[in-house]
Amino acid sequence: MIYPIYTYGEEILRKKAEDVDLNYPTLPTLISDMFETMHNAEGAGLAAPQIGLNKRIIVIEEEISDGVIFKIVLLNPKILSISGPIKVITEGCLSFPDIQIQIPRHSIAEIEWYDENKQYNRRFFIGIEARILQHEIDHLDGIVFTDKITLDKRLSIFMKLEDIKNKKVTPFYQIK
Repeated sequence: MIYPIYTYGEEILRKKAEDVDLNYPTLPTLISDMFETMHNAEGAGLAAPQIGLNKRIIVIEEEISDGVIFKIVLLNPKILSISGPIKVITEGCLSFPDIQIQIPRHSIAEIEWYDENKQYNRRFFIGIEARILQHEIDHLDGIVFTDKITLDKRLSIFMKLEDIKNKKVTPFYQIK
């Protein structure tokens, strides 16, 4: 099932998501639906609040280098630490159609989470993997990527943000 993507201005994107029960009966179907929704929108990652579900669930699938796919499911993830040099790279977000902005992020992130098999994991991620994870976990904490830019930069995209908030955008994927 493909869900509509909640866009900038929707209240759920500003809420801190609740832990998901690892024994939630429809969790495998939900994870599958999140991957299907993300693929349909041609995204690299998707957090449950972006489909209107206030739960700590993330799916990611992105080719990070020639033929190397980073695919992961994270249940109840937490960032334990971020470190390394800060790099400024252009990011997009399914909840902000047609906006690409330069975002500074640390290049190393230590994350803990449960996978789709209810197994606990903890590891360091580097580079693009760390960046994607920080972006998606921010969604679970009610943080959107425009929170990471200066007021001047935010003002420069103000009209685009207003268009998204007022549903005056027409991405190729369905929005809420």
